[in-house]
Amino acid sequence: MEATLSFIDPDVEWITAIERGLAGGVYHGHKGMRENWNLMRTEFDDFSIQANEIRDLGDERVLTLAHIQFRGQASGIMVESQLALLMTIRDGKIVRSEDYLSHQEALEDVGLSE
Repeated sequence: MEATLSFIDPDVEWITAIERGLAGGVYHGHKGMRENWNLMRTEFDDFSIQANEIRDLGDERVLTLAHIQFRGQASGIMVESQLALLMTIRDGKIVRSEDYLSHQEALEDVGLSE
């Protein structure tokens, strides 16, 4: 985890797609990232993200189009979904990320469409 945090700004704001719909889902700083990762480890099994495409949007922004997969520990149900991460990178570190469960929604939010 510490190696990953070295690429994340200590004051990062990370808005997760799964929890955004639950009125919240904003994690702040390294403490918030540790809370998010702890939640992922305790609530989900077989968690994976596969990046399929990375787009440099300019203005320090990068859009990653990916797929996410995980199994709910309590339900045992496997979930697979699109995932897009709109990240702002400054001085080589992620300072903000907003996650989407739809590639199209993310593309539209940045003024692109497919």
